[in-house]
Amino acid sequence: MSSSPSTIAVVGAGAGLGRAIARRFGSAGHPVALISRSQTKLEALAAALGEEGITAGAYAADATDEKALAAALTAAADDLGRIGVLSYSPAPVWDHSGGGLPDMGAMGFTSALETTPASARAQFDLVVGGALTAVATVLPAMREARDGALLFTTGRSAITPMPILGNAGIAQAGLRNWADNAHTELAADGVYVGHLCVGVPILPGTGEGDPDAIADRWYRLTRTRDAFETTIGF
Repeated sequence: MSSSPSTIAVVGAGAGLGRAIARRFGSAGHPVALISRSQTKLEALAAALGEEGITAGAYAADATDEKALAAALTAAADDLGRIGVLSYSPAPVWDHSGGGLPDMGAMGFTSALETTPASARAQFDLVVGGALTAVATVLPAMREARDGALLFTTGRSAITPMPILGNAGIAQAGLRNWADNAHTELAADGVYVGHLCVGVPILPGTGEGDPDAIADRWYRLTRTRDAFETTIGF
């Protein structure tokens, strides 16, 4: 990593893990580009981070919209400086903040036998397609600077098949496979690629499942770069 912290783009900047990642890296001096679909929510989050002394900007974009996501990342780099860290976790990865089990159908998940080409494509576009769009936008500057980190957070189905997450498993396992290959190919370019698989509910005060604990683990892994993958709850 360079001596002057580069911008971190948090794609999937919600109130849970996204916010925690933004705070952890922001507190270490990284300007933060917050990206998700709601400009109103992003501005509120940016303002809250600003009160903590963190430089943050709000850039609304749907991760499945290639042009919008690329434009948001480009605008963030223009405003805040080169994006040297990309955190990609737009899906609701086991966030049980409402208590109990999440509504799988409401989150777009289908079981193995209910999975259709359309439901599989929807998860692929969000999990894999959005990641590839984001990487294509920020990677050239990382390679030129020979300094960067691409961070991908998924859920348990990326590693362990779960019948209730039939379509999500296809996409998350695919992203993990691609990221592992990219980790190998980019190592000589000074760009770190990492995968963090969360197999527990993401809730405050739950030990390793606490958003702040997960964010700190990401920060430390980005600094040490001593492993491609780490898991929580396995």
